[in-house]
Amino acid sequence: MKSLRSITLGACLLLLSGVAPAAAYLRVMSWNTLHAGYSGSTDWNAYAAQAWNDFGTTAAAANGVDLIFAQEVMYDTAAASMAAALTAISGYTWDYRVTAAIGRSSYKERYAVLFRTDRVQILSESVWTDTGDKFEREPQIVKLRQIQTGADFTFINWHTVFGTTAERQAEIAQIASVFSSIQSGSSSDQDVILLGDHNREATSPWWAGLTALSPVVSFRVNDLTSINTSCAFASAYDHFWFQASYLTEFSSAGRDYIANMCTLRDVSDHAPIFLQLYSASDTD
Repeated sequence: MKSLRSITLGACLLLLSGVAPAAAYLRVMSWNTLHAGYSGSTDWNAYAAQAWNDFGTTAAAANGVDLIFAQEVMYDTAAASMAAALTAISGYTWDYRVTAAIGRSSYKERYAVLFRTDRVQILSESVWTDTGDKFEREPQIVKLRQIQTGADFTFINWHTVFGTTAERQAEIAQIASVFSSIQSGSSSDQDVILLGDHNREATSPWWAGLTALSPVVSFRVNDLTSINTSCAFASAYDHFWFQASYLTEFSSAGRDYIANMCTLRDVSDHAPIFLQLYSASDTD
């Protein structure tokens, strides 16, 4: 009996000693990077400075981001250059995953996910199988683990077609089936987050198919995020969507702080948006 007590006490002390994961934030950004890699869109230090130094709603917010989902990345070398700039400015090692070029015409874009290697482990990364060609740019699907806590999350990174009003509405009507398929496709990870540049305000009735899912899917961030040529906010196009009953890790979300609108407009015509998740373990 004494031996059993010793083993039990030792196990408890091991947990208390710090082997068990500690509670931590996962700081996530979504950003349309405006043709990153094209001529005139290669100021990698400016991209990195906005992401790292101005994460949060105010200039006084703590610096730093752990995970960035980018839209309108034009070349795989652009994602590599962003990761290198983030490594240099932050002092932490960054890595990336980037899709092949996606699009129906000669104009194509890529999605990228950039991440701190000490905070995030990528479990899988793929592009949605678009049966019936419903999307101009089928979404990127990223499953990952927060290293500090062991919490798993699945992200849907999507840049909706701009095109005509009818084309946009048709794509938004289809995204509910993507979300539902991914969420129901795993019994171990119920935390699914749709993000990106969706070219429509989150309050539009076009989202009825998504918001009708059960459990209820709701949005976070519906601020004006696109920036016009007069350096003013124009449209609420960038959002996070998830099921709050599953994503209990949600802490806060918003539009990132911008020190100078015209300076940012030289980098991208969208402000980044952020999401903070807080967990001590995987809750699924």
